[in-house]
Amino acid sequence: MEVSIFYVLLILTVMMSAFYVFKSDGQTSSKPLMLKAISSFMFTGLAIYACFINMFVLGTFIFLLGFVASCFGDVVLGLPDFPELKENKSKLILSGGLFFAVAHIAYYIGMILLFGWVWWSLLIAVPFALFFYLFNRIVMKINYGKMSAGIAFYSLFISIVVCQGLYAFISLPISIYSVVIALGFLLFYASDIVLMRIYFGENQNSKQLYYYNLAFYYSAQIMLAVSLFFL
Repeated sequence: MEVSIFYVLLILTVMMSAFYVFKSDGQTSSKPLMLKAISSFMFTGLAIYACFINMFVLGTFIFLLGFVASCFGDVVLGLPDFPELKENKSKLILSGGLFFAVAHIAYYIGMILLFGWVWWSLLIAVPFALFFYLFNRIVMKINYGKMSAGIAFYSLFISIVVCQGLYAFISLPISIYSVVIALGFLLFYASDIVLMRIYFGENQNSKQLYYYNLAFYYSAQIMLAVSLFFL
């Protein structure tokens, strides 16, 4: 019965996220932001229920804090699209980034507690960070402006978290859990690369960019929630 409920919640979460992605194209009204908040609440609820089925341990509890911080980050990063908040765009992006930094810290610590850590994962993170920062900066001609240092730090940190997720795939026996958690963090990484183009690129109002960013992001979060079910 509990497993069946989980799959029903999973289907509803996927449907709600897909509906939001379809409806959101950079519109500056309260409706898309409300749908965004609901979608974030649903993948967080899915993660909580997955832990409820498998019993809470310290690692999964800390991992769950990442979902909660992501919810706050989602809402805050939706605010810069409103014209009346344009003057506070940099501050809002920074605030949203801080929430996601907290989320990544929670994900990272949770993964370490669940399946360990190795020092060489930090070395692998370096090329991931360089690609994240330089791809949009050089290839896409994006100027980060005063936020260059902050973006550089964020690119390194998210790369460290991604590589910890990849470590699960490398170190653990091949399973749905190891595959889903690694793929989830890779999609998270991809969504953030697109997000840089949305906030700092010249074609920041492109509907296609919003679709890619949100599709990658919600797919990532749902996969991370699902990984807790298969843990």
